[in-house]
Amino acid sequence: MNVDDIVLLEKDGAVARLVLNRPDKGNALPFDGLDRLVDLLHEAEDDDDVKVIVLEGRGSSFCVGDDFDDIAVAYGHTGAEPGKRPPRLSQRARLAIDRRLGGAVVAFQNSAKPVIAQVHGHCVGIGLYLVEVVDLAICAHTTRFSHAEQRLGLAGNTFQLATLIVAYGPKKARELLLFGDQFDGPQAEAIGLVNRSVPDDELEATVAAWAAKVALNAKDALVMGKAAHAMALQSLGMSGYVYSGMVSHALATNVKFEPDDFNFFRSRSDGGTRAAFEARDARR
Repeated sequence: MNVDDIVLLEKDGAVARLVLNRPDKGNALPFDGLDRLVDLLHEAEDDDDVKVIVLEGRGSSFCVGDDFDDIAVAYGHTGAEPGKRPPRLSQRARLAIDRRLGGAVVAFQNSAKPVIAQVHGHCVGIGLYLVEVVDLAICAHTTRFSHAEQRLGLAGNTFQLATLIVAYGPKKARELLLFGDQFDGPQAEAIGLVNRSVPDDELEATVAAWAAKVALNAKDALVMGKAAHAMALQSLGMSGYVYSGMVSHALATNVKFEPDDFNFFRSRSDGGTRAAFEARDARR
């Protein structure tokens, strides 16, 4: 699929929709697709007719996370010659990757206009990161959220850690990141991840109604209100931490696996992605 087709920008009056459009892959985002998403976010921000932006996914899931082929590169688990270990990425290469990923989180957290996430199906990894930093979020009851990416060897290391601690509380944040367990829409509402969890068949209409309600505000009021919100996050240390998170995440991708540790990417290389997931989940 051409990168321009991975994310689409659709407009309906004052509402712009950023549509993740890789349904056959659960809207997994390759790095180029994430760059495209940020570019279209900026396009919607710069469009003076747009008052509110909706982020959604086409198909059965909102977003299952980053594309594993790209993540394998980031973790230095590709490019091995037969019988040899893969070459290790330099720290500068790791940091360049994480500046790219963390920059997307910053772009959505500090967007010039309000962003509403419309969430269904699976919401994992970078998909969940974005939901955690946008202005408003509405999900279907059957949505399956998780920080399952933490079980690839991170165990508590993420870009917007300060945001999670403030939003969930220190202990709940640690639970979500250490375990990477799934939770549904009502649970997401209970912990404050989303504003509302609604029956699946009411999701689209609810988001449309909320977007229309946000759009009743004046353009200047929306933009200045969002700027004030961004400054408040900065004063709480929530937005600035992302830059520290880029460094800590780059270090975390260099984790050393001991012989008795489960290495997802080694398992994936040996038996494929599905077998690696099954092996990972069998340990729980």
